Amino acid sequence: MPEGTIASMRAPSALLEALGGEEGCRGLCAAFYAHAGKDPVLRPFFPGKSLKCATEEFAGFLIQFLGGNEKQTQHRWWLSLRESHGRFQIDPTARRAWLRHMEATLDAAPLDDATRNALRAFFSRSSAYVIGRDTAGSDHEELAARWSEQRVLDSVIAAIVEGRGHETLAFAPGFASRPSVFVGLLARMVQSGRARLIHFVIDAAESVPSLATRRFAGTTLLHFAAGAGCLEVVALLLRLGADPNVQGRGDHTPLYCVANECASETGPEVVRALVRAGADVNACGGVTRATALHMAARRGHVEIARALLDSGAAVNARDRKGDTPLQRAINCRMKGVSQLLLERGPVGTVRPTSHSRPRG
Repeated sequence: MPEGTIASMRAPSALLEALGGEEGCRGLCAAFYAHAGKDPVLRPFFPGKSLKCATEEFAGFLIQFLGGNEKQTQHRWWLSLRESHGRFQIDPTARRAWLRHMEATLDAAPLDDATRNALRAFFSRSSAYVIGRDTAGSDHEELAARWSEQRVLDSVIAAIVEGRGHETLAFAPGFASRPSVFVGLLARMVQSGRARLIHFVIDAAESVPSLATRRFAGTTLLHFAAGAGCLEVVALLLRLGADPNVQGRGDHTPLYCVANECASETGPEVVRALVRAGADVNACGGVTRATALHMAARRGHVEIARALLDSGAAVNARDRKGDTPLQRAINCRMKGVSQLLLERGPVGTVRPTSHSRPRG
């Protein structure tokens, strides 16, 4: 896709204005979920009592899609529409139910007929696309151009996942002037572990140092690189001024991401690099108030736990429930980490659980 086509998508959106701007988009999405969330066909797709996250993510997509604030990516967890919907078993019945509620929402919204009809046709086509059905493009000039860009974005994500490096590197630079989206693409490249793509990430960050502090889905590139155990990118981002204690989604730090996500043998070196840069080894965040050592214990990451302990992690730190890292390790039957923590004591009394009680 030519760069000029992608660049045109950053122009002011007449559709966004017709919807009432960003607040109008949020209102439309809230009204949609107020009805769709009660539908017995659709409700199973949204577990939990609250539809807040689903509403925020839909609004974030719609605002960004229509050329609104790039920061809306903090509510958009997926760049690829097909990938995000591929997690669900969406059949024609569910699609029809979704469309029925969207059409009712559009009918009730204060829109002119041209805008309403254009959006109705767009949602019909896009809902077919996300379940694997290709459809004709939109007759609406702006929607057709924006949808074309989204299709390219989906294709780039698929190319990263499937290892098509040439295609990835051909189209990814076209999104460089959309920093939040670009960070999302760079994150997927880092997570792929492919040297060619990681070199692209390094070149991009060196060329545009501000990428070190940009976010996608509320998370910085440092979080993604730490979780992937990509020492090269972690070291570069720290040199470029990334905060080693920056909080991302869930109020978690990059050190937490290493302990929770990194299965690479480079994990301990990433821990040491972050600590040398000033990372708080005992930081705790999120709902559970768990430290990085709690998460290494839970995941069974022995060498990462060892690196954390060597860096001063508190062996008796307690999370919101009062559990120590040892308790977490025992609960999850992680014998290697349990042994390490016992060796590195002192440890308090371990509360018995269904996992930790002796079996007769």
